[in-house]
Amino acid sequence: MKILNAKYLKSVTSPDRSLRGKVLEVSFVGRSNVGKSSMINSLAMRKIAKTSSTPGATRLINLYLIEYEHKGARQQAIFSDFPGFGYAKVSKSMQKDWQKMIEGYIERNKEIQKIIWVYDVRREPDRLDEMLLEWFLDRELPFSIALTKTDKESRGFAANKKRLFKQYIKKGEILTFSAKTGEGRKELLEHILKLGDVLKKLNNN
Repeated sequence: MKILNAKYLKSVTSPDRSLRGKVLEVSFVGRSNVGKSSMINSLAMRKIAKTSSTPGATRLINLYLIEYEHKGARQQAIFSDFPGFGYAKVSKSMQKDWQKMIEGYIERNKEIQKIIWVYDVRREPDRLDEMLLEWFLDRELPFSIALTKTDKESRGFAANKKRLFKQYIKKGEILTFSAKTGEGRKELLEHILKLGDVLKKLNNN
């Protein structure tokens, strides 16, 4: 697999009808300052997503176009980077607006083949995380978990966190990832590419 090109496309608050068609979309969601943008930059092998040390900096859904070669074929995918949630200094009204925007985008967008829940491996789940998990499960949304910042903890610690989430997740995968060391990058890309193969087969039928 080879990344041919990757670029910022646009920022939106609702699904873009012009992008409907045969392009795979993968959405990245998670708490503020969890490393979603760093993950996208690592996967794309270039800095296309803006990173910020200030939690809550992303206010829109940022779309990135990824062009890659896989099994001898040139393919495209959209990575959608969602605003982080759970930042205390953001007003409650803005948090509700973000929640409405995110839920509306995902529930109305049939192009999304997978949601990657980016989760800081060092954190313990709280009520906000439980609510997000309940929403995924209630809506039967296709999601996997990427435990990030694994370079900051031991392998045993990350393995224990994977077992914790496995208690609640019957479908989807739980992967480990570090933008700093590159750990898990290949596995996460392969996980996404499997979705592209499935979509390609469906479109050819």
